[in-house]
Amino acid sequence: MQLGLGLVVYDLLYAVAAVVFYGGALVVGREAAGALARLGLDGRWLWPLALVGGVVAALVTLVIAVGVATACLPRLRPGRYPLMRGAVFYGWLLRSLLRRLVMVPGLRAVLFSSNVLRFLTLRALGARVAFSASFSSDVDLLDPALLSVGAGAVVGARSLVSGHYIEGGRLILGRVEIGEGALVAAEVLIAPEVSIGARAKVLTRAALSRGVVVGEGATIGGDAVLDGFARVGARAQIGTRAYVGLRRRVADGARVAAASTEASDEPAAEAAAE
Repeated sequence: MQLGLGLVVYDLLYAVAAVVFYGGALVVGREAAGALARLGLDGRWLWPLALVGGVVAALVTLVIAVGVATACLPRLRPGRYPLMRGAVFYGWLLRSLLRRLVMVPGLRAVLFSSNVLRFLTLRALGARVAFSASFSSDVDLLDPALLSVGAGAVVGARSLVSGHYIEGGRLILGRVEIGEGALVAAEVLIAPEVSIGARAKVLTRAALSRGVVVGEGATIGGDAVLDGFARVGARAQIGTRAYVGLRRRVADGARVAAASTEASDEPAAEAAAE
């Protein structure tokens, strides 16, 4: 009952926030467009510039407003938190609301098509990203405040990066780190507490479970699956459709053949206790 009521309240808050944030941005954009139009003779000569300027002013206003609101919320810290209780849980919930405001598909495509607007948007949401990091316009970044992306890194189309999941009535938060020059190709799934080293490559449709560490210069083949807390050493190569089991360690420079299985070398009971 409490959770159901919380979902209804969340929807109401989202509706109110959408009116306030979008409405405020549109007002600023309209005023900016009008001011630019008046620079031309009888308002006719600069209307294309006025239109573009108004749109940019509205987008920047929205991003700044979201950034200010985000900065007022409690910081997210990795850990386990009960649902519907505590500052961290409600801070995470309100951050997700603000993320939704700027990540709706059409608006996200516009913001992410501009290097400057994309950078400002991600920083406004709390992400630690380098300006030269590149993101496809259709990536899903569920918890920007828990995301760190180094210079020259690439996150490809339809990839999903999450810093949270819910299990057993608790919210679990974990940071995600993508190193300098790393490549995350299309449709890659990245779970909380994942670390991808500098210049590593994670190819199309690979899945990295919670706590996975990929070393510098390593390559994870397409459709490969790395189970929880697996460790892949520097310059190691994991073949296409390979499976690296729970807590399995792959040594520096080692190769795991395509479609092969590197099973867990840890007892299941110990793994479940994490």
